[in-house]
Amino acid sequence: MTLSERFSRLESVKFSFGKSTEHSEKFAKDSGAFSMYDNGFGLGIPAYLSDENKLRAVFTLIIGINGLFLFNISGVNMIKARRGFSGFNEAEENNQVTEWELFMTLSNRDYLKNCIFHNGKVAFKKRILWKSIQQ
Repeated sequence: MTLSERFSRLESVKFSFGKSTEHSEKFAKDSGAFSMYDNGFGLGIPAYLSDENKLRAVFTLIIGINGLFLFNISGVNMIKARRGFSGFNEAEENNQVTEWELFMTLSNRDYLKNCIFHNGKVAFKKRILWKSIQQ
């Protein structure tokens, strides 16, 4: 059974984060997860919001319904995500929005608790992932 098939069996509402690749949209759909590829992020988020506020709305809405975040860490600068950003604009200007999303996830216990980290093929245990980026 593939990872996306395993994720599709999870009954919670899911949102898929990760770097944009040729496989990202299909993985999210196959996993039964909403993503940035869906109109309004699949959650009815208004288009007039800033990119930062759209992403903050994703976190708020998914946590509000006790949903799950599926976070593909492939290609993500883990050290930068752990160190953080002065603000969303810094991340956006440096093409590191996914790192900002991971920073937000790592900075909030509720987000972290409701997150499954993976690389598209394997899900990782949080404590192993956490140890790999400690400095």
